[in-house]
Amino acid sequence: QRLAAYIQNWPLPDELGPTQSQVIASIDKKLLKPAWLEKSSEHLWTDFVQLRQQRAFYFFERAKDEIQKQRRIPVRDGMQSSNNSIRLLVRVLRENPDHKMSRRALGYVKHRDQWVWPNVARQLTQKKEYSPEEGWLRNGKKTIQSSPQTSSLLTGRLSAQTSDTTQQLFHSDHWHIRSTAGPPHTAALAKQLELTRFIWRQVFGGFVLTPVELSRRIVGQARPRPTSLFKVVLLANREEYIDSLQSLEPDIGKTLGIYWTPTQTAWFFSSQDLDSRTVEHEATHQLFAESWPTSPLAGSKHGMWALEAAACYMESLQKTDFGFTVGGRQSGRVPAARERLLDDNFFLPLRQLSKLGRSALQNEPELPKIYSQLSGLADFFMNGEGGRYRNAFIEYLVQLYRGTAEQETLWKLCRRSPEELDTEYKRYLSSP
Repeated sequence: QRLAAYIQNWPLPDELGPTQSQVIASIDKKLLKPAWLEKSSEHLWTDFVQLRQQRAFYFFERAKDEIQKQRRIPVRDGMQSSNNSIRLLVRVLRENPDHKMSRRALGYVKHRDQWVWPNVARQLTQKKEYSPEEGWLRNGKKTIQSSPQTSSLLTGRLSAQTSDTTQQLFHSDHWHIRSTAGPPHTAALAKQLELTRFIWRQVFGGFVLTPVELSRRIVGQARPRPTSLFKVVLLANREEYIDSLQSLEPDIGKTLGIYWTPTQTAWFFSSQDLDSRTVEHEATHQLFAESWPTSPLAGSKHGMWALEAAACYMESLQKTDFGFTVGGRQSGRVPAARERLLDDNFFLPLRQLSKLGRSALQNEPELPKIYSQLSGLADFFMNGEGGRYRNAFIEYLVQLYRGTAEQETLWKLCRRSPEELDTEYKRYLSSP
Protein backbone atom coordinates (compact mmCIF):
# COMPACT_ATOMS: atom_id res chain seq x y z
CA GLN A 1 0.00 0.00 0.00
CA ARG A 2 2.81 2.42 0.82
CA LEU A 3 4.53 1.83 -2.51
CA ALA A 4 1.21 2.17 -4.34
CA ALA A 5 0.60 5.54 -2.69
CA TYR A 6 4.18 6.61 -3.45
CA ILE A 7 3.76 5.80 -7.14
CA GLN A 8 0.30 7.37 -7.32
CA ASN A 9 1.61 10.62 -5.83
CA TRP A 10 4.77 10.71 -7.96
CA PRO A 11 3.56 13.04 -10.77
CA LEU A 12 4.13 16.70 -9.95
CA PRO A 13 1.09 18.99 -9.57
CA ASP A 14 1.72 20.86 -12.82
CA GLU A 15 1.84 17.54 -14.69
CA LEU A 16 -1.74 16.86 -13.62
CA GLY A 17 -3.22 20.24 -14.53
CA PRO A 18 -2.85 24.01 -14.20
CA THR A 19 -1.38 25.34 -10.95
CA GLN A 20 -1.33 28.79 -9.39
CA SER A 21 2.31 28.54 -8.31
CA GLN A 22 5.69 27.43 -9.62
CA VAL A 23 6.64 23.83 -8.88
CA ILE A 24 10.24 23.35 -7.72
CA ALA A 25 11.38 19.74 -7.68
CA SER A 26 13.94 18.26 -5.32
CA ILE A 27 16.74 16.23 -6.90
CA ASP A 28 18.06 13.12 -5.16
CA LYS A 29 21.78 12.37 -5.19
CA LYS A 30 21.10 8.83 -6.37
CA LEU A 31 18.13 6.68 -7.28
CA LEU A 32 17.90 4.36 -4.28
CA LYS A 33 15.25 1.98 -3.04
CA PRO A 34 13.27 3.37 -0.09
CA ALA A 35 14.32 1.88 3.24
CA TRP A 36 10.69 0.92 3.89
CA LEU A 37 10.34 -1.12 0.67
CA GLU A 38 9.20 -4.68 1.37
CA LYS A 39 10.89 -7.55 -0.45
CA SER A 40 7.58 -8.69 -1.89
CA SER A 41 7.23 -5.31 -3.64
CA GLU A 42 10.70 -5.12 -5.16
CA HIS A 43 9.49 -6.22 -8.61
CA LEU A 44 6.99 -3.33 -8.59
CA TRP A 45 9.77 -0.94 -7.65
CA THR A 46 11.85 -2.24 -10.57
CA ASP A 47 8.96 -1.58 -12.95
CA PHE A 48 8.52 1.90 -11.49
CA VAL A 49 12.22 2.68 -11.97
CA GLN A 50 12.01 1.58 -15.60
CA LEU A 51 9.03 3.87 -16.10
CA ARG A 52 11.00 6.74 -14.57
CA GLN A 53 13.88 6.10 -16.96
CA GLN A 54 11.42 6.36 -19.85
CA ARG A 55 10.03 9.60 -18.43
CA ALA A 56 13.57 10.96 -18.06
CA PHE A 57 14.26 10.21 -21.74
CA TYR A 58 10.99 11.91 -22.72
CA PHE A 59 11.70 15.04 -20.67
CA PHE A 60 15.26 15.28 -22.01
CA GLU A 61 14.15 15.06 -25.63
CA ARG A 62 11.54 17.74 -24.95
CA ALA A 63 14.20 19.94 -23.32
CA LYS A 64 16.47 19.62 -26.36
CA ASP A 65 13.61 20.34 -28.77
CA GLU A 66 12.54 23.36 -26.73
CA ILE A 67 15.96 25.01 -26.60
CA GLN A 68 16.49 24.38 -30.31
CA LYS A 69 13.11 25.97 -31.01
CA GLN A 70 14.04 28.98 -28.88
CA ARG A 71 17.36 29.40 -30.66
CA ARG A 72 15.55 29.56 -34.00
CA ILE A 73 13.52 32.59 -32.90
CA PRO A 74 15.05 35.73 -34.48
CA VAL A 75 15.83 38.15 -31.67
CA ARG A 76 14.38 41.02 -33.69
CA ASP A 77 11.04 39.18 -33.89
CA GLY A 78 10.71 38.02 -30.32
CA MET A 79 12.46 36.74 -27.26
CA GLN A 80 14.53 33.61 -26.74
CA SER A 81 14.22 31.94 -23.34
CA SER A 82 15.76 28.92 -21.63
CA ASN A 83 13.17 28.82 -18.82
CA ASN A 84 11.12 25.89 -20.03
CA SER A 85 14.13 23.82 -21.08
CA ILE A 86 15.67 24.20 -17.63
CA ARG A 87 12.38 23.19 -16.02
CA LEU A 88 12.33 20.04 -18.16
CA LEU A 89 15.96 19.21 -17.35
CA VAL A 90 15.14 19.33 -13.65
CA ARG A 91 12.32 16.86 -14.33
CA VAL A 92 14.86 14.58 -16.02
CA LEU A 93 17.00 14.53 -12.88
CA ARG A 94 14.01 13.98 -10.64
CA GLU A 95 13.30 10.80 -12.60
CA ASN A 96 16.93 9.78 -13.10
CA PRO A 97 19.43 11.60 -10.84
CA ASP A 98 22.35 10.06 -12.76
CA HIS A 99 21.39 11.43 -16.20
CA LYS A 100 24.77 12.66 -17.43
CA MET A 101 23.75 15.24 -20.04
CA SER A 102 21.12 16.86 -17.83
CA ARG A 103 23.50 17.07 -14.89
CA ARG A 104 26.12 18.81 -16.99
CA ALA A 105 23.59 21.10 -18.63
CA LEU A 106 22.38 22.30 -15.22
CA GLY A 107 25.90 22.94 -13.95
CA TYR A 108 26.94 19.77 -12.13
CA VAL A 109 30.22 17.89 -12.53
CA LYS A 110 31.05 14.31 -11.59
CA HIS A 111 33.56 13.68 -8.81
CA ARG A 112 34.26 9.98 -8.46
CA ASP A 113 30.80 8.41 -8.20
CA GLN A 114 28.73 11.48 -7.29
CA TRP A 115 27.35 14.53 -9.05
CA VAL A 116 28.26 17.76 -7.27
CA TRP A 117 28.57 21.48 -7.93
CA PRO A 118 31.97 22.53 -9.36
CA ASN A 119 32.79 24.36 -6.11
CA VAL A 120 32.24 21.12 -4.19
CA ALA A 121 34.41 19.14 -6.60
CA ARG A 122 37.21 21.67 -6.10
CA GLN A 123 37.05 21.27 -2.32
CA LEU A 124 36.98 17.48 -2.54
CA THR A 125 39.95 17.49 -4.91
CA GLN A 126 41.84 19.47 -2.24
CA LYS A 127 41.09 16.66 0.26
CA LYS A 128 38.70 18.80 2.28
CA GLU A 129 35.68 17.51 4.16
CA TYR A 130 32.38 19.23 4.80
CA SER A 131 31.03 19.65 8.31
CA PRO A 132 27.43 20.91 8.59
CA GLU A 133 28.48 22.66 11.81
CA GLU A 134 31.69 24.30 10.55
CA GLY A 135 31.71 24.21 6.75
CA TRP A 136 34.59 23.03 4.58
CA LEU A 137 37.59 21.89 6.63
CA ARG A 138 41.02 20.54 5.80
CA ASN A 139 42.06 17.62 8.00
CA GLY A 140 39.40 18.58 10.52
CA LYS A 141 40.97 22.02 11.05
CA LYS A 142 38.50 24.49 12.53
CA THR A 143 37.89 27.95 11.18
CA ILE A 144 37.25 29.68 14.51
CA GLN A 145 39.47 32.62 15.30
CA SER A 146 39.65 35.18 18.08
CA SER A 147 39.27 38.79 17.04
CA PRO A 148 40.82 41.20 19.52
CA GLN A 149 40.95 44.98 19.23
CA THR A 150 40.10 46.40 15.80
CA SER A 151 39.71 43.22 13.76
CA SER A 152 36.90 43.82 11.28
CA LEU A 153 34.33 41.71 9.54
CA LEU A 154 34.45 43.75 6.40
CA THR A 155 36.99 46.45 5.58
CA GLY A 156 36.73 48.34 8.83
CA ARG A 157 32.95 48.18 9.10
CA LEU A 158 32.76 46.27 12.38
CA SER A 159 31.38 47.92 15.48
CA ALA A 160 33.69 48.45 18.41
CA GLN A 161 31.10 46.54 20.46
CA THR A 162 32.26 43.33 18.79
CA SER A 163 35.97 43.75 19.51
CA ASP A 164 36.03 40.98 22.11
CA THR A 165 33.72 38.68 20.21
CA THR A 166 34.80 35.41 18.65
CA GLN A 167 34.49 35.54 14.90
CA GLN A 168 33.74 32.44 12.89
CA LEU A 169 34.72 31.95 9.28
CA PHE A 170 32.36 29.53 7.60
CA HIS A 171 32.81 28.38 4.00
CA SER A 172 29.79 26.63 2.53
CA ASP A 173 29.66 25.46 -1.09
CA HIS A 174 28.94 28.94 -2.44
CA TRP A 175 29.19 31.37 0.50
CA HIS A 176 31.95 32.85 2.63
CA ILE A 177 30.36 33.81 5.95
CA ARG A 178 31.95 35.89 8.70
CA SER A 179 29.97 35.65 11.88
CA THR A 180 29.88 36.72 15.51
CA ALA A 181 26.60 34.90 16.11
CA GLY A 182 28.03 31.51 17.10
CA PRO A 183 28.40 28.22 15.20
CA PRO A 184 24.77 26.98 15.36
CA HIS A 185 23.34 30.22 13.94
CA THR A 186 26.06 30.44 11.30
CA ALA A 187 25.56 26.85 10.17
CA ALA A 188 21.79 27.36 9.96
CA LEU A 189 22.26 30.48 7.82
CA ALA A 190 24.66 28.66 5.49
CA LYS A 191 22.14 25.87 4.99
CA GLN A 192 19.37 28.36 4.21
CA LEU A 193 21.55 30.26 1.74
CA GLU A 194 22.48 27.11 -0.19
CA LEU A 195 18.84 26.04 -0.32
CA THR A 196 17.81 29.48 -1.59
CA ARG A 197 20.39 29.22 -4.38
CA PHE A 198 19.12 25.78 -5.42
CA ILE A 199 15.53 27.06 -5.62
CA TRP A 200 16.46 30.38 -7.26
CA ARG A 201 18.20 28.55 -10.10
CA GLN A 202 14.92 26.79 -10.93
CA VAL A 203 12.63 29.78 -10.38
CA PHE A 204 14.68 32.12 -12.59
CA GLY A 205 16.29 29.57 -14.88
CA GLY A 206 16.27 31.92 -17.85
CA PHE A 207 18.42 34.35 -15.88
CA VAL A 208 20.91 31.68 -14.80
CA LEU A 209 21.63 30.33 -18.29
CA THR A 210 21.08 32.09 -21.59
CA PRO A 211 19.66 30.05 -24.49
CA VAL A 212 23.09 30.12 -26.14
CA GLU A 213 24.80 28.75 -23.03
CA LEU A 214 22.18 26.07 -22.46
CA SER A 215 22.15 24.97 -26.10
CA ARG A 216 25.90 24.32 -25.83
CA ARG A 217 25.70 22.58 -22.48
CA ILE A 218 22.82 20.32 -23.43
CA VAL A 219 24.98 18.70 -26.12
CA GLY A 220 28.06 18.53 -23.90
CA GLN A 221 30.04 21.39 -25.48
CA ALA A 222 30.63 23.44 -22.32
CA ARG A 223 31.92 22.32 -18.93
CA PRO A 224 30.67 24.03 -15.75
CA ARG A 225 33.39 25.73 -13.71
CA PRO A 226 33.77 26.78 -10.06
CA THR A 227 32.53 30.22 -9.11
CA SER A 228 33.66 32.83 -6.59
CA LEU A 229 32.07 32.67 -3.15
CA PHE A 230 29.33 35.12 -2.20
CA LYS A 231 30.09 37.19 0.91
CA VAL A 232 27.84 37.32 3.96
CA VAL A 233 28.21 38.86 7.41
CA LEU A 234 26.10 37.53 10.29
CA LEU A 235 26.20 39.58 13.48
CA ALA A 236 25.26 38.44 16.95
CA ASN A 237 22.48 40.96 17.56
CA ARG A 238 20.61 43.93 16.18
CA GLU A 239 22.81 46.45 18.01
CA GLU A 240 25.95 45.21 16.26
CA TYR A 241 24.10 45.22 12.95
CA ILE A 242 22.92 48.83 13.26
CA ASP A 243 26.21 50.13 14.64
CA SER A 244 28.21 48.47 11.85
CA LEU A 245 26.03 49.79 9.01
CA GLN A 246 24.59 53.08 10.29
CA SER A 247 27.17 55.20 8.49
CA LEU A 248 26.50 53.39 5.20
CA GLU A 249 22.70 53.28 5.41
CA PRO A 250 21.02 55.81 7.75
CA ASP A 251 17.74 53.82 7.70
CA ILE A 252 19.42 50.52 8.57
CA GLY A 253 17.37 50.33 11.78
CA LYS A 254 14.24 49.75 9.69
CA THR A 255 15.70 46.60 8.09
CA LEU A 256 16.11 42.98 9.17
CA GLY A 257 18.83 42.33 6.60
CA ILE A 258 20.44 44.07 3.66
CA TYR A 259 22.38 43.32 0.49
CA TRP A 260 24.94 46.09 0.20
CA THR A 261 25.69 46.46 -3.50
CA PRO A 262 28.94 48.53 -3.31
CA THR A 263 30.76 45.76 -1.40
CA GLN A 264 28.67 42.86 -2.75
CA THR A 265 27.90 41.65 0.76
CA ALA A 266 24.69 40.50 2.43
CA TRP A 267 24.32 41.42 6.10
CA PHE A 268 22.12 39.74 8.70
CA PHE A 269 21.88 39.59 12.48
CA SER A 270 20.88 36.71 14.69
CA SER A 271 17.52 37.04 16.41
CA GLN A 272 14.05 35.60 16.50
CA ASP A 273 13.17 38.14 13.79
CA LEU A 274 15.61 36.56 11.31
CA ASP A 275 13.22 34.24 9.56
CA SER A 276 13.79 32.47 6.28
CA ARG A 277 11.97 35.16 4.30
CA THR A 278 14.61 37.78 5.11
CA VAL A 279 17.39 35.43 4.03
CA GLU A 280 15.53 34.47 0.85
CA HIS A 281 14.91 38.13 -0.03
CA GLU A 282 18.46 39.42 0.45
CA ALA A 283 20.13 36.30 -0.96
CA THR A 284 18.00 36.70 -4.07
CA HIS A 285 19.35 40.22 -4.57
CA GLN A 286 22.87 38.83 -4.18
CA LEU A 287 22.31 35.94 -6.57
CA PHE A 288 20.94 38.23 -9.27
CA ALA A 289 23.73 40.77 -8.84
CA GLU A 290 26.68 38.37 -8.71
CA SER A 291 25.90 35.15 -10.56
CA TRP A 292 27.30 36.71 -13.72
CA PRO A 293 28.78 40.18 -14.42
CA THR A 294 25.99 42.70 -14.02
CA SER A 295 25.68 46.46 -14.02
CA PRO A 296 26.13 48.02 -10.56
CA LEU A 297 23.61 50.63 -11.70
CA ALA A 298 20.79 48.11 -12.23
CA GLY A 299 17.56 49.74 -11.08
CA SER A 300 19.22 53.02 -10.18
CA LYS A 301 17.38 55.10 -12.79
CA HIS A 302 14.24 53.05 -13.48
CA GLY A 303 12.80 49.57 -13.04
CA MET A 304 13.81 49.18 -9.39
CA TRP A 305 10.37 47.79 -8.65
CA ALA A 306 11.12 44.61 -10.62
CA LEU A 307 14.33 43.89 -8.69
CA GLU A 308 12.43 44.18 -5.41
CA ALA A 309 9.44 42.27 -6.78
CA ALA A 310 11.64 39.31 -7.70
CA ALA A 311 13.12 39.24 -4.19
CA CYS A 312 9.65 39.46 -2.63
CA TYR A 313 8.51 36.61 -4.87
CA MET A 314 11.17 34.33 -3.38
CA GLU A 315 9.70 34.97 0.07
CA SER A 316 6.64 32.95 -0.96
CA LEU A 317 8.32 29.55 -1.21
CA GLN A 318 6.71 26.70 0.71
CA LYS A 319 8.06 23.21 1.46
CA THR A 320 6.17 20.27 -0.02
CA ASP A 321 6.60 16.50 -0.30
CA PHE A 322 8.08 16.86 -3.80
CA GLY A 323 10.20 19.93 -3.11
CA PHE A 324 8.74 23.44 -3.00
CA THR A 325 6.19 25.75 -4.50
CA VAL A 326 6.89 29.42 -5.14
CA GLY A 327 4.17 32.00 -5.61
CA GLY A 328 0.42 31.71 -5.58
CA ARG A 329 -2.24 34.19 -4.55
CA GLN A 330 -2.31 32.82 -0.99
CA SER A 331 1.47 32.88 -0.44
CA GLY A 332 4.00 35.42 0.77
CA ARG A 333 2.85 39.04 0.66
CA VAL A 334 0.35 38.48 -2.14
CA PRO A 335 -2.67 38.39 0.23
CA ALA A 336 -1.52 41.82 1.47
CA ALA A 337 -1.35 43.04 -2.13
CA ARG A 338 -4.91 41.85 -2.66
CA GLU A 339 -6.02 43.64 0.51
CA ARG A 340 -4.31 46.89 -0.55
CA LEU A 341 -5.99 46.72 -3.95
CA LEU A 342 -9.50 45.62 -3.00
CA ASP A 343 -9.94 47.10 0.49
CA ASP A 344 -7.71 50.20 0.38
CA ASN A 345 -8.10 50.89 -3.35
CA PHE A 346 -4.32 51.37 -3.48
CA PHE A 347 -2.66 50.85 -6.84
CA LEU A 348 0.34 52.44 -8.53
CA PRO A 349 0.07 52.12 -12.34
CA LEU A 350 2.83 50.14 -14.02
CA ARG A 351 3.77 53.05 -16.27
CA GLN A 352 4.39 55.23 -13.20
CA LEU A 353 6.06 52.46 -11.21
CA SER A 354 8.51 51.64 -14.00
CA LYS A 355 9.89 55.20 -13.95
CA LEU A 356 11.11 54.89 -10.36
CA GLY A 357 14.79 54.30 -9.70
CA ARG A 358 16.28 53.04 -6.46
CA SER A 359 16.24 56.32 -4.52
CA ALA A 360 12.85 57.42 -5.82
CA LEU A 361 11.26 54.11 -4.85
CA GLN A 362 12.77 54.05 -1.37
CA ASN A 363 11.60 57.62 -0.74
CA GLU A 364 7.97 56.92 -1.67
CA PRO A 365 5.73 57.84 1.31
CA GLU A 366 3.55 54.76 0.76
CA LEU A 367 6.50 52.36 0.53
CA PRO A 368 5.01 49.51 2.66
CA LYS A 369 1.89 49.46 0.47
CA ILE A 370 4.03 49.59 -2.65
CA TYR A 371 6.03 46.57 -1.47
CA SER A 372 2.78 44.66 -1.08
CA GLN A 373 1.85 45.58 -4.64
CA LEU A 374 5.30 44.50 -5.87
CA SER A 375 4.68 41.05 -4.43
CA GLY A 376 1.36 40.91 -6.23
CA LEU A 377 2.91 42.06 -9.49
CA ALA A 378 5.68 39.47 -9.25
CA ASP A 379 3.15 36.70 -8.76
CA PHE A 380 1.06 38.01 -11.65
CA PHE A 381 3.99 38.13 -14.06
CA MET A 382 5.36 34.74 -12.94
CA ASN A 383 2.10 32.79 -12.57
CA GLY A 384 -0.81 34.82 -13.91
CA GLU A 385 -2.53 33.84 -17.14
CA GLY A 386 -0.98 30.37 -16.81
CA GLY A 387 2.54 31.80 -16.64
CA ARG A 388 2.02 33.68 -19.90
CA TYR A 389 4.35 36.54 -18.96
CA ARG A 390 6.99 34.59 -17.02
CA ASN A 391 9.54 34.53 -19.82
CA ALA A 392 9.02 38.23 -20.46
CA PHE A 393 9.44 39.17 -16.80
CA ILE A 394 12.64 37.13 -16.44
CA GLU A 395 14.02 38.62 -19.67
CA TYR A 396 13.19 42.07 -18.26
CA LEU A 397 15.29 41.21 -15.20
CA VAL A 398 18.12 40.06 -17.47
CA GLN A 399 18.08 43.37 -19.32
CA LEU A 400 17.82 45.41 -16.12
CA TYR A 401 20.88 43.71 -14.68
CA ARG A 402 22.76 44.04 -17.97
CA GLY A 403 21.96 47.74 -17.99
CA THR A 404 20.19 47.56 -21.36
CA ALA A 405 16.55 47.85 -20.24
CA GLU A 406 14.42 50.91 -20.89
CA GLN A 407 11.32 52.06 -19.04
CA GLU A 408 9.02 50.45 -21.59
CA THR A 409 10.98 47.19 -22.00
CA LEU A 410 8.64 44.99 -19.96
CA TRP A 411 5.42 45.81 -21.77
CA LYS A 412 7.17 45.53 -25.12
CA LEU A 413 8.31 42.02 -24.15
CA CYS A 414 4.76 41.22 -23.01
CA ARG A 415 3.31 42.74 -26.20
CA ARG A 416 0.77 44.59 -24.12
CA SER A 417 0.37 48.23 -23.15
CA PRO A 418 1.05 49.01 -19.48
CA GLU A 419 -2.61 49.92 -19.09
CA GLU A 420 -3.66 46.50 -20.41
CA LEU A 421 -1.26 44.85 -17.96
CA ASP A 422 -2.70 46.96 -15.13
CA THR A 423 -6.18 45.71 -15.98
CA GLU A 424 -5.07 42.09 -16.20
CA TYR A 425 -3.24 42.38 -12.86
CA LYS A 426 -6.31 43.75 -11.12
CA ARG A 427 -8.44 40.99 -12.59
CA TYR A 428 -5.88 38.39 -11.48
CA LEU A 429 -5.84 39.57 -7.86
CA SER A 430 -9.61 40.03 -7.77
CA SER A 431 -10.40 36.49 -8.86
CA PRO A 432 -11.31 34.00 -6.10
